[in-house]
Amino acid sequence: MKLESLRLKNFRNYTELNLQFPSGVIVFWGSNGQGKTNLVESFYVLLKGDSFRSHSIHTLIHQPIGDGKPASFAQIHGRILQNNLLNDLKVEICDRKKYTEWNGKKATSSSLASRFPLVLFAPESLSAIKDGPDQRRQLLDEVVCTHSAGSVKILKDFKHALKVRNRLLRDVQKGIVSENQGQAILESLDPSYLPLATELTMERISAINALQSDLQKALSFVLESSNVDISVEYLISSQNAHTWTRSDILSQMYSRSMELRTRELSIVSSLVGPHKHDIRILFSGKDSRFFCSQGQQRAVILSFKMAQILYHYRAYQVYPLLLLDDVLSELDPIRRTNLVKFLRDIPAQIFLTTTDLSFSTDFGDRRLNVFRIAQGKVQMQPNEV
Repeated sequence: MKLESLRLKNFRNYTELNLQFPSGVIVFWGSNGQGKTNLVESFYVLLKGDSFRSHSIHTLIHQPIGDGKPASFAQIHGRILQNNLLNDLKVEICDRKKYTEWNGKKATSSSLASRFPLVLFAPESLSAIKDGPDQRRQLLDEVVCTHSAGSVKILKDFKHALKVRNRLLRDVQKGIVSENQGQAILESLDPSYLPLATELTMERISAINALQSDLQKALSFVLESSNVDISVEYLISSQNAHTWTRSDILSQMYSRSMELRTRELSIVSSLVGPHKHDIRILFSGKDSRFFCSQGQQRAVILSFKMAQILYHYRAYQVYPLLLLDDVLSELDPIRRTNLVKFLRDIPAQIFLTTTDLSFSTDFGDRRLNVFRIAQGKVQMQPNEV
């Protein structure tokens, strides 16, 4: 799978941009604040349907500095070569809505996410262990989204159901709906909401099981040691639900839903569902949040991402597109060198951003193509690095 070209219009700080990508590793180089991450974000939006930086899709539309008039829409247009077939993808953002096309026909983000997989390495993901559970859930959901279009749809449907539920809770707080009515409507939503919550939970647990062997291999590579022990627990109400059945999970959610209904109405937030679950990564049998150094925590998350790549190829015989957004500068020299060694043996298309070109450039026989970015202007450098 290879991204052949990218065209942007009114996306972030790019009013017009047209790029062709040669074979090899693509490096976006420049100072901070010039638009490197915006480019990576455009790839992510094109293939995933949303942003890894913002929950509000309309904020991706170009906003000029000063008193200039904001643009009314944004477009991302990419061409991807896969299995010798050229795929034309287009995303348009207008009036707070997103429109997606695949080869000129309307498409869903879920169909594209599973068909054209990508893995993102970002500084935020490297700090997922020590940060809040949101980052750890995101880490796992990125794996879920590369499983199949069905997995992506489950995640999307659950988010919609959660949004509907929370809107109802707000209506009760505002007095638009009485508390008694709210209680009754919440009860009527359970038969659709809780099974969806259960399905997403099962998808996450399945992803953990699928990654386990590759995670062990990746961590051994990163730490340069065969004597490593790593495992992942899935936490529901602080209990390890790793071995729970679908029936166990659904029963627990029904029970907790009844227990917490009054509290949900008082704090205006849904308290039951996978948006409240967490994962715990055990390193040598101990919780990595509390018993690992920052360097070890980053090595664990780096291994998690590497395992995602290995698993995807093992399952589907296709390597995902790899995006590394300023990750090399976040790693110590040994971990950075080991990551480059790992990527050298992965025949996937790689895009990386950096402010410093002094990192290891040993990507084997693959050429490094450097694009200099300054003030929203992108220029390919004439010389190989």
